[in-house]
Amino acid sequence: MSRSRHAAGVRTPAPHRLTGTETAVIIVIVLTSAVLVWGGMDPDAVLQLLAGVILISVGSVVTLRFGRRVPLALPRV
Repeated sequence: MSRSRHAAGVRTPAPHRLTGTETAVIIVIVLTSAVLVWGGMDPDAVLQLLAGVILISVGSVVTLRFGRRVPLALPRV
């Protein structure tokens, strides 16, 4: 049986589309970076700040998305 026939009945999830809040956050970050560079801040420093923001946001998303699946074992007092 060919793969196309086998996969024909399988539904694939729709790709994630940005919500209004996510779009607004991205716009604010880009505009803030542009203002910092325009105001005289070193572009390398702005890129380092952006890298930090990206690392923090990815860590937050991963923690929130996958953290719910693992039960948190807290000691009983």
